[in-house]
Amino acid sequence: MEQNPQQPEKTPESVPGQENLLEDMYDYNSMEGYDKPVRNARILLFVIAGLQLIPLLLMPPMEDIEKYITIGIYVLFAGIFAALALWTKKKPYTAIITALCVYTGIILLAAYFQPSSIFQGLILKVIVYVMLIVGLRNAKDVQEWLDSKKRR
Repeated sequence: MEQNPQQPEKTPESVPGQENLLEDMYDYNSMEGYDKPVRNARILLFVIAGLQLIPLLLMPPMEDIEKYITIGIYVLFAGIFAALALWTKKKPYTAIITALCVYTGIILLAAYFQPSSIFQGLILKVIVYVMLIVGLRNAKDVQEWLDSKKRR
């Protein structure tokens, strides 16, 4: 049997154009993976915005003024959550804190006008709080990283 002569090992220095392969493949300044809970919180805020609009499809017949006020309130809350979701790209910590406050305010407002609403959708409410709080845990670090990236 004939043996092949051993070929020299190719290193990044010996392959043209491959000097910075590792740097191209992995951005050391990236928070990829670390911001996943923040991304999940952003998606959740978009979902909450969409869920705010569902009652509009199931609205009982009302007088015109009541209907327009109700539509306005639901659209306002959906818009707030959508804006907070978009804001998580720039200021994730502040946006998620604000979202927690607004969400809590909506729940308290609903509980004031209809006390039985406290227990309606309790599991969904707990899931929302847990996901937002998990996102909040990393959001402070992500926001500091984004701020330091702007200063460079």
